[in-house]
Amino acid sequence: MRFSEVWKTSIKAIGKNKRRSFLTMIGLIIGVSAVITVFSIGRAFENYASEFIGLDQFDGSVGYTFTPSNDGFIENGLGAFTEEDISRVESISGVESVSYYDNSRNGVKYADQTIDEVGNDGRWNCFKLLKEDGSPVIYGRAIQASDYFNENPVVVIDETAAKAIREENPETLVGQSITIGGHLFEVVGIMEDRPAGSIVATQENYVVAELPENIFQHYFNSEDHSMIQVKMTETANVQKVSKEAESMLKKYGTWKEMGSYKSEDLAGQVDTLRTLLTSITLLISVIGGISLFISGIGVMNMIYISVSERTKEIGVRRAMGATKGNVMMQFLLEGITLTLFGGTIGYLFAMLFGILISLFTPLAVRPDLFTITLAFGMSVIIGIVFSWLPAKSAAKKDIVSLLR
Repeated sequence: MRFSEVWKTSIKAIGKNKRRSFLTMIGLIIGVSAVITVFSIGRAFENYASEFIGLDQFDGSVGYTFTPSNDGFIENGLGAFTEEDISRVESISGVESVSYYDNSRNGVKYADQTIDEVGNDGRWNCFKLLKEDGSPVIYGRAIQASDYFNENPVVVIDETAAKAIREENPETLVGQSITIGGHLFEVVGIMEDRPAGSIVATQENYVVAELPENIFQHYFNSEDHSMIQVKMTETANVQKVSKEAESMLKKYGTWKEMGSYKSEDLAGQVDTLRTLLTSITLLISVIGGISLFISGIGVMNMIYISVSERTKEIGVRRAMGATKGNVMMQFLLEGITLTLFGGTIGYLFAMLFGILISLFTPLAVRPDLFTITLAFGMSVIIGIVFSWLPAKSAAKKDIVSLLR
């Protein structure tokens, strides 16, 4: 019997028991849609976190920070690392290059600065430097692209900073001037406080003020000299070279008498974080896979019932020349066809859930080619695995006993 005919027979058999087939497919639909949705969310979160944290910016470098022993170092605006320090580290064998830490994210620059009227309020005073339009405001207007091109000395501050300056009626600050590092800036708007990062905290979560990038660079040095990144050569012993660089800074560093130098294995931290994100994705996918296993049991039960109901049909086919392989193939194809239908519907539901999640969250949940392959691959595997035993039992039955 040809393969196409066997498959047509299998589809007809499924169609004869529409209600039972549909109820069996419900489990598959839920299982496949759950796994694909959860897996897609996990991958989307991994990409989201990687993008915001800047994991892709690290290239196996080791970072070095300087911790001053008193607040006067920061107040005087001193850079933690000088060009002389960089030259010393670059001279070490095994070091490929040394650069200041890049404080930009997704093309947007950030800088540390303090509003004079607010002072140190216990927050990380992170300023967002813009070339385009800024965040929405609750009073006044947002930073605009024209502010950058016209080099307007304007700033938008958050509610907490506004209330610290003017506790009552902070909105009256709009149009007034404040000082940042001794320079006057016009407050053109007041924005809401940034929400705290419940899972992933980035510089964006700590922004207290927004202003044009070129204006900030005009008054201040926006390059972050508080940290350097040391990139090793491919053949270098990272641990050995890292310790040698740290020892050199502690011994010959420009500010060795005013604080302490410390190395941070950025590459190791990034790898650990990537592993954690991947593990979370796999874990929630495994949890979703439990529903697939349960739905597979339902498929097996349905095929067993189908075999018991069609005993005489199997006997007649065997008597007319059908081989054990033909009988086994028919029931295997019934299981695979059923799971493919359920998998297809489940995948469509997963796409719908992904679109809805993307509309209400910052995650871009989009089932890709891998998830398509995963959906249909799981459907076929479930169909084969859970239909194998019922199909094998049908093929092993004796012709005489089947026809009685």
